[in-house]
Amino acid sequence: MICAVFNIAINVVVLIVGTLSFAGACALLITPPLTKHWSRRWLRVRLGTTSHKATATASPAATTTTPILQTPPAITDFLDAIARDVRSGFSLASSFVQCSDQQLDNNHWSQPVAQQCLRGVVLADALVECALPTWTPEIRFASRTLAVASAGGAGVAPALEHSASVLREQQGLKLDRDVQAAQAQLSTKVLTWLPIAVFAWIAITDPIARSFLLSTPTGMCCVATGITLNVAGRKWMSRVVSDISV
Repeated sequence: MICAVFNIAINVVVLIVGTLSFAGACALLITPPLTKHWSRRWLRVRLGTTSHKATATASPAATTTTPILQTPPAITDFLDAIARDVRSGFSLASSFVQCSDQQLDNNHWSQPVAQQCLRGVVLADALVECALPTWTPEIRFASRTLAVASAGGAGVAPALEHSASVLREQQGLKLDRDVQAAQAQLSTKVLTWLPIAVFAWIAITDPIARSFLLSTPTGMCCVATGITLNVAGRKWMSRVVSDISV
């Protein structure tokens, strides 16, 4: 009787060590491909616009035969264009109106502001009058920068360029955060299903472990504890990732 209990204990210890070793080996094998995949995705997201512009410049014949859908310039490009016009000698209001007229979107947020400027309203007052609750934080940041820069001075163009660089940095941080959150979500799914797969594999291939885990109170307690910890860890990690993604 004692020998049987001792053999069962040894089998359980070997089972636990083997399971942990198998899980560690799977984690070591899965981590490099996941890192490479998300790194490539991050590079594609960060360099997608640049490569698209380079392709369009390198093959003008293809652009004439195949129409390319042009998207309206981003707020950063809009601020950079205004800064270039200011450096060329135009006033801030006239630069804003000119850059607003160059937008492909007729419903661009700058159109009502430009119309107010054409009526003789000061740029800062026009931005306040045309402000909408639907404006994004980036648009509000750009409007505050333009309102402050409309006071005049020698640093109008550098202020606009610095604001554009700040917005680009924020966009890059958001992309990095999204990539890291997606990688954490995928890792959570892998770590959630891996113990279940290991448990199923052991229960099918090892009758002693199957009888211990499914027929004895101690084994069923271990299974229930593992399932509880697995579900709790998945929910906790999902909550952490969702808080980061907000």
